[in-house]
Amino acid sequence: MRTKLAWSRVWGRWLAIVSLSVACSGAIVTGKETEKKSHTTTAPQELRAVWASTLSPCMNSPEEIQALVSAVRRAHINTVIAQVRHRGNTWYNSEIEPPAPEWSERKGFDPLATLLREAHEPTTGAQRLDVYAWFNIFSFGDPDSTRTKGLGTALRHKIRDWLSYDTSGTRTTFLDPGLPEVQEHLLSLIEECVRKYDVDGVNLDFIRYPETEAGYHPRAIERFNRLYGRSGTPSPNDPQWNEFRRAQVTGFVRRVAATVWSVRPNAVVSVCAVGFGAPAADGDFTKSAPYRQVHQDWAGWAREGCVDIVTRMGYKREHVAAHAKQFRDWAALSRRLQDECAGRLVTLGIGGFFNSTTGTLAQYRVAKELGLGTSLFSYWRPTVESDTTKAYGAESPFWDLLGQEIYPEAVDPPRPTWRNAVATLAVSVRDPKGRALDGAQVSVSGKASKQERADGNGWAVFVNLTPGKYRIEVKSGSQRLVREVEAKAGKVDFVKLTLK
Repeated sequence: MRTKLAWSRVWGRWLAIVSLSVACSGAIVTGKETEKKSHTTTAPQELRAVWASTLSPCMNSPEEIQALVSAVRRAHINTVIAQVRHRGNTWYNSEIEPPAPEWSERKGFDPLATLLREAHEPTTGAQRLDVYAWFNIFSFGDPDSTRTKGLGTALRHKIRDWLSYDTSGTRTTFLDPGLPEVQEHLLSLIEECVRKYDVDGVNLDFIRYPETEAGYHPRAIERFNRLYGRSGTPSPNDPQWNEFRRAQVTGFVRRVAATVWSVRPNAVVSVCAVGFGAPAADGDFTKSAPYRQVHQDWAGWAREGCVDIVTRMGYKREHVAAHAKQFRDWAALSRRLQDECAGRLVTLGIGGFFNSTTGTLAQYRVAKELGLGTSLFSYWRPTVESDTTKAYGAESPFWDLLGQEIYPEAVDPPRPTWRNAVATLAVSVRDPKGRALDGAQVSVSGKASKQERADGNGWAVFVNLTPGKYRIEVKSGSQRLVREVEAKAGKVDFVKLTLK
């Protein structure tokens, strides 16, 4: 996630530039258009989050969970982003994928339910904490590893088939986003979780393609060629191919948003946003590595309104001058982006595992100066000193220090009140036999006008609409259908259409 760059500017000069860029009413450029900054009128909200990765001890017993919650409260952090699914293992009672071996033998124990109880039902005087269910999305790993023995033969076979390929024909460890059945499987996990548990949000990690050039599953290529009237295998720098791959990820984010918001209207959708290298000097996100290299348009998602919170990653080493500059450049872009997106939040991702206590606190101070929230990776190793002192997790003195020097007072977790004034339309289009109309042109017009291609499962989701009457028009080949609907404030309306 880091790109080695050589910078010759001295600390004082580039820190002054970053400060100036934040103070001025700059704009982030998308393509050839300049989007002016608009300030929110609501009271500022602050996300103070920590990632609790189940790759380390934190969710495998009631005692681990109690220690996690205690440490978070000492630091006046208000949100735990708890990993509940990765590598085909779950940390909640799922009927779709098996429980992780670390906790599966504990009778009567449900990690996510226990965490929610500890966070939501504090003892007298303690702060109520939000809990986001953190899902690793397209990254899977090896379906034949000993950790995934609980998958069962049928699901293991499917997972093997769903893994993507790179340009050389080598199988990757990522599920291919271009396969409709992959998206349905992942969405079923998220919907299962939000229906069964009173989570405050869903956090999508690995919501992108891998760092290596991937997406070359034969069925994904077949879909692309059919949709664009093409043939053969596209090259990695083919603009239409990159547009297609980016659309697979964006379409999935939209469907997750519609699903989560319909089940739990007050739950947030957040995305783990990568920050490879440095942003473009002119602020054009389409020139950045996240957009071009892994097809993750997280700035576009924030502007569009299909996410509530962008939990920035892009972890940087504070003691390396080039990395420290990149951290501040991304911070300035994040501040401008948040200003553009009324009600949505963009945090700064702080990689404590890369930094000393001094360096980690320095990055927290940048966030405070810019009025941005934070998300720390991670609970188990909040600073590099943990490796020396062996004081991991709740044993680390960092939590008390953070609560004293950066967050001396508790604040409530943020709420997605911006969505109370806007509407969402989720449109499903199918043929008379019930088959999804992949690639159908779906447009809405009324208080606003938008157009999308239906995804591989026949869905087109329109978010952040001004409430009112809308005309939906669907075109697929020579077929056409028109429907009038009402988009209601604070609601997700599902519209199912069949072309005769």
